Amino acid sequence: MATGRKTRAMTLLAAAIGVLVSSGSPITARADEHGPASPCHQYYPNIPGETLLENDKVVVQRFIFPPGQWEGVHAHPPDQLYILIKGGEWTVRFGDRMETGRSETGSVGWYGPVDLSEDHESVNSGDEPIDLIWVTLKTGCVGKE
Repeated sequence: MATGRKTRAMTLLAAAIGVLVSSGSPITARADEHGPASPCHQYYPNIPGETLLENDKVVVQRFIFPPGQWEGVHAHPPDQLYILIKGGEWTVRFGDRMETGRSETGSVGWYGPVDLSEDHESVNSGDEPIDLIWVTLKTGCVGKE
């Protein structure tokens, strides 16, 4: 069952990237620096990421979260799709509120905006690395630079 979800998630990602590649939009790939390259990039103070694809429509980034590593307080741009290549256990904090849960391998979901003022961060509270891809639609964040 988990393998089926992972396959479906990877198929969705491949299809989305295929559509974007065929759109004729320029594509760039680079390792992320310390700090967001634009408001459309996901940025974690303590977790380096890699930009897999960027054009005028989307930013696709990959992050690997080691066990026990807090991300650091961060924001989320609007209009983000996440794909868990390898799931695991998270503890998520918003201000004084903390919640622990499990995200399954192959999970795909939508995430709305989170402002820095919400004091949000998460930690991989499991024993294995978590491998996560963010696909951020630029329509929600372009022009907020």
